[in-house]
Amino acid sequence: MSSNIKQLFKGYLLQLESIVNKVPPELFSVSLTDDMFSLEMNAKIAANFVLRGYYPLLGKDAISLMSDERGKAAVVRQIIETRELLEKLPEIHNLDDSKVITDKAGFSEIQLGQSDFIHQYIVPNYFFHMGMVYAIAKSKGVPVSKGDFDGLHSYPASFSFVRS
Repeated sequence: MSSNIKQLFKGYLLQLESIVNKVPPELFSVSLTDDMFSLEMNAKIAANFVLRGYYPLLGKDAISLMSDERGKAAVVRQIIETRELLEKLPEIHNLDDSKVITDKAGFSEIQLGQSDFIHQYIVPNYFFHMGMVYAIAKSKGVPVSKGDFDGLHSYPASFSFVRS
């Protein structure tokens, strides 16, 4: 299976950064409910999933650039540093499903071939956490759109499919 995982992940990080840059600093501690991660933690986890996915494809232990530093500047810095680190890593041209990657999914240990690891574990988890960033921001009135999420859609500022 031919793939351009590095370019895909770099694009994902740019979209996350686009959303994060629109969020006022005071919203980084907000979560959807009391038992969920904050916008800040979801953004950090999303960015971390890129490295958590890419390093094992190289046959290396994943690293994390997450820090205890808090706030918008820390999140933006982590996203940028993740993108810069990814840029320096070797390109992966093919996923090899004979290579099994072991990781933890919550309290479960998973073992997946490279394709399933990326497509069934890393990408859905990345988008879950990015989706939480988007949802929290949107719920607090931040003017984010589907275009910020995917980098493709475009709508006028006043446009709405749903009129109230």
